[in-house]
Amino acid sequence: MEKIKIILWVCLIFVLVLVSFYPCLKNNFTNWDDNLYVTENTAIRSLNLANLQKISTAYFITHFQPLTILSYALEYHFFGPDAFFYHLTNLLLHLLNSLLVFWLLYLVSGSFFAAAIAAIFFGIHPLQVESVAWVSQRKTVLYAFFYLGALVSYLYYLRRNLQVKYYFLCLSLFICAILSKSVAFTLPLVLWLLDYTYARNLSRRLFTEKAPFFILSFLAGVVALRGGYLATFFDPQTSYNLLTRLTGASSDIIFYLYKICWPAKLSAIYPYLEIKDNPLYLICLAGAAVLSAAMVLGASKSRKIIFGGAFFLLTIFPAVRFMPLEEALVADHYVYLGSLGIFYLFAQGMIWLFKRQRKYQALVKGSTILLVAALAVSCLLATRQRCGIWKDSLSLWNDVLEKYPACATAYNNRGEFFLGEKEFERAIADFKEAIKIRGRFPDNPSGKYYYLNLGNALRANGDLAKAQAVFEELISKAQVYFRQPSPAAAAGDKNKVLASHRRHIESGAYFNLGNIKDALGEKNEAQALYLKAIELSPRQPYAHECLGDLYFARGKIESARAEFLRAIEIDPHYLPVYVKLAKIYRGLGQVEELANLYKKVIIHKLPFFEAYYYLGNLYADAQMERRANFLYRQAVKINPDSKEACLGLGNTYLAIRRNRQAIFWLNRALALDPALAVAHNNLALGYYYSGEYALAVKHYDQAVKLGYLPSPKLTQLLKLSKK
Repeated sequence: MEKIKIILWVCLIFVLVLVSFYPCLKNNFTNWDDNLYVTENTAIRSLNLANLQKISTAYFITHFQPLTILSYALEYHFFGPDAFFYHLTNLLLHLLNSLLVFWLLYLVSGSFFAAAIAAIFFGIHPLQVESVAWVSQRKTVLYAFFYLGALVSYLYYLRRNLQVKYYFLCLSLFICAILSKSVAFTLPLVLWLLDYTYARNLSRRLFTEKAPFFILSFLAGVVALRGGYLATFFDPQTSYNLLTRLTGASSDIIFYLYKICWPAKLSAIYPYLEIKDNPLYLICLAGAAVLSAAMVLGASKSRKIIFGGAFFLLTIFPAVRFMPLEEALVADHYVYLGSLGIFYLFAQGMIWLFKRQRKYQALVKGSTILLVAALAVSCLLATRQRCGIWKDSLSLWNDVLEKYPACATAYNNRGEFFLGEKEFERAIADFKEAIKIRGRFPDNPSGKYYYLNLGNALRANGDLAKAQAVFEELISKAQVYFRQPSPAAAAGDKNKVLASHRRHIESGAYFNLGNIKDALGEKNEAQALYLKAIELSPRQPYAHECLGDLYFARGKIESARAEFLRAIEIDPHYLPVYVKLAKIYRGLGQVEELANLYKKVIIHKLPFFEAYYYLGNLYADAQMERRANFLYRQAVKINPDSKEACLGLGNTYLAIRRNRQAIFWLNRALALDPALAVAHNNLALGYYYSGEYALAVKHYDQAVKLGYLPSPKLTQLLKLSKK
């Protein structure tokens, strides 16, 4: 019966979660980090050694998350940039997480009902949509999967006489969790919480077995803080006293509890509220104190209360504002894992109501069941509706602006969407609104992006004079803001970061000014501006490309080639530069250099038809038909309407005696060009080998009619077939 119960609950959880989140499978990518993680991330384009090394050592959007980036790379390898599969992976991970929550809480409580109710609400609550429907939050659902797996492994370690295999499984899963998202460093504290829940006595073993976990946690914390400084999320100049920090943390805790209990007005971005001198935060501090007292008092009756409340607090600890942050925002995904503690408390409360002996017991039981069912249905419907909001960038930012009309980031991001869709007037309007609200630079450093975007939109719309004025203003203001000395603590690190930002901003502005001058025919000025952009930020492939274009137009071929090669060195996946370099090598007759360039294209799996077709011909001429066949197949994928590629593919299939495939592709070549005599000739040979002699003779005769001279061998074979 126990196995049947488990199967039934697992099936119910699976179905409810799938029904709730199924709409997200129809969603596209958004322009909020999805482009940086997937569609524009060159590190995931191929699984070569260089990319794997970068994935395992580099920060991505200020986070060290090698397993997360590796998951994107594997998806890109098998499915390319098809959004469906990335959303499917997120959904499958969330389904597994919901089942792990059920497993974990059953081991903790011994109650199927408590575990199932908590797992269902964890799985279908609308607060979870951001973590599941946003491709960029793969790190959240992935780290949660390993985190929950580690907790389950630890419980088996406790329940099965401290067997070492479960300990090392827990440790291994913890390593995977912190390599997916560094906030997993809280796990050792939760392990101690499980020790408390299982009433383990304090001993030396209790501390020594946690030592490896705390060492890894410390390292993960250091790595995470380093990423924060790289992004200037942490502001060492900000000085918050203890009360300010406590009120900031309390307000975040109250916010998350409120959104779990009443998930209304959910948003991808919530307005930032300054902690200092805000009396509302004192109310939050008082509320948090009351909740903490209630949790401690309740612990005298049941350790379950402590487990649920402490799990929530420990897992959201990295997201609350104890640290002095420049602009820390609350976000739905911060509470993805921690919410299971509150759902567990809710489930235990419902069971307590259901089992309590009282006069109207039947009424209370019925009401409890109806309440749980009604809440589950409302969560399911709200989750399905919110999945649709993440459909694309436009629907996402429209939703944010509908709820918070003064959100500058939402205007900027919606403007970027309009810019990509070439709706320049709407993009310009949104960028101007973003600057108007709170992007006035240098008052707010994030305004640099608003200015760059506005200038680009004006330039794309043909307003070159206005665009030039915007970029010149940006340069002057960047110099004023970022050259101010940083006082006091950590000034050295802060000034280095500010200097890096100044160079990046000025470089972007100079580059765009160069584009404007180039469009106006002022080539000397354009060249000087491109060189200035490269001087400030040397690793700009676009600047090197534009400078190379300018050199090429002036007949400075060697200089152009040097710039194009530098652009490829910076970004080996930047296809337009390969095309331009190939043109130079063809013009100079440098066959070996051209072949080596095309080999790089193939290594990086770039969609450059000419590279695959050219090398396919080389291998075919060298009678390396299997290699040629692979290259022709890739060429046909890129350009299915190339008769030459279809012919080459058919010929290589014929050479390796795969006659049916050869016949298919040779017929495809003839469909594109019925007068392709060589295709008729080779089809005659293919049909002959297949025993279809009448068709072989037909195509042989057609080849002769078109002026093709068949080989004597084929002529002799067909004569023999007629006999």
